[in-house]
Amino acid sequence: MINKIIDEALIYHGFTKDFETDLTSFYIREFGSAIRFAILHKLDHLPSPTELNTLINQSAPDSFLNHPTFKKNCDLICIHHLNHLAEFKDQEEQIFAIEEDPHFFKKYVLYYSDTEQHAIQDYTFNELVATVSDKSQFSNYKEDPLAATHYSVAAKIFIKLPFLELPFTRGELISLRLQAADAVAEAGLDETYTIIQKLTSNNAEELITELMSNEMENSAD
Repeated sequence: MINKIIDEALIYHGFTKDFETDLTSFYIREFGSAIRFAILHKLDHLPSPTELNTLINQSAPDSFLNHPTFKKNCDLICIHHLNHLAEFKDQEEQIFAIEEDPHFFKKYVLYYSDTEQHAIQDYTFNELVATVSDKSQFSNYKEDPLAATHYSVAAKIFIKLPFLELPFTRGELISLRLQAADAVAEAGLDETYTIIQKLTSNNAEELITELMSNEMENSAD
């Protein structure tokens, strides 16, 4: 299921599947002279970085291997199954070793549990986008980020794979000046804020003098 969603995500972002084996799919995206590669690989165990690099290079089609930018501009997305999320602690070092390996590809290990897979059973990428855009689900996620829900899985995928574009809805923007004024008023710092607004960075000494004077007046009161 996770593989299917990531496959749809890559195609949605302009990639075309060029070649695949039982465990690995190879994608390419061409925008004019800019070329990007992606590999989606299902791990059957946690290999060492060297073993993983060797496996992928042996599986890659010649058209990829012979391209001069393949290894420089390629994202390797590894899908790793856990029976339970608690198992991550025992495999954390191995996963980080893969992701931090500087050789050949930029690597991401997207791990998921049985519970998480069940949460997004029969989900599509479009449904995942709708889920991660839902503000009400985000509020619930903030309260319990470790719960295996539709939103937690969607958030993990978008966080783990930064080349995916986050969806957004245009809305009316509130001026930062108004937001700052509201925050200052709530903190009871209106007078200090007014002093700072009057003075610029070119007269820092005057600003310090004014603030000290104001502080002493408040202390006297």
